[in-house]
Amino acid sequence: PPVTLLQKLILYVRANLQDFLMTSINLDAQWQILYPKVYGYFFRRVNNRLDVEDLTSLVLTFYFEAISNPEKADKIKSPNAYLWKIAYNQLMVFITNKSKEPVPVGLDDNLEVIDESQDNTRSTNYTQRSKKLLECINISLSGLDLIIVTKSLIEEWTSPKVAEELNLTAVNVRKRLSRAVSKLREKCRMVWEN
Repeated sequence: PPVTLLQKLILYVRANLQDFLMTSINLDAQWQILYPKVYGYFFRRVNNRLDVEDLTSLVLTFYFEAISNPEKADKIKSPNAYLWKIAYNQLMVFITNKSKEPVPVGLDDNLEVIDESQDNTRSTNYTQRSKKLLECINISLSGLDLIIVTKSLIEEWTSPKVAEELNLTAVNVRKRLSRAVSKLREKCRMVWEN
């Protein structure tokens, strides 16, 4: 018997309804799987539970909208990488926006008024102590040890780089640096603590 138009329509609706139900069940199952993972990602990076929940829901919503859209889904080569890229981008947006928010201060908070002249005095004292410490270092160390300390601690060179520059082994540089630092601790401690 020939299939009527009504039968075709019923078959079409049933087929699409089944696809729709399977897709929504699949998305719900994926949500249940991905939610704890994304939540954990944000939980380690954001210190507010409500913000973590908001970010997690936002990321998963963006993700499922993208993979549900056939045009966007064709462009996504790795859904997992896409998910974590969305999470990372949302975290960066969150951090940027959070840093611009003013810090709320209550009327009851005891705010210390900073005296600029006092702050300047602290800075001057620190500068004077630093100068005395550098003088102590120059007096206490000489030659190769002074160069190794300068390159390693002040210029932040690695031991292999210092070794290459001074034509020594990296092990020798580390030993000499350790001895020089011990010597400085003994001789220059009083300068720094006063």
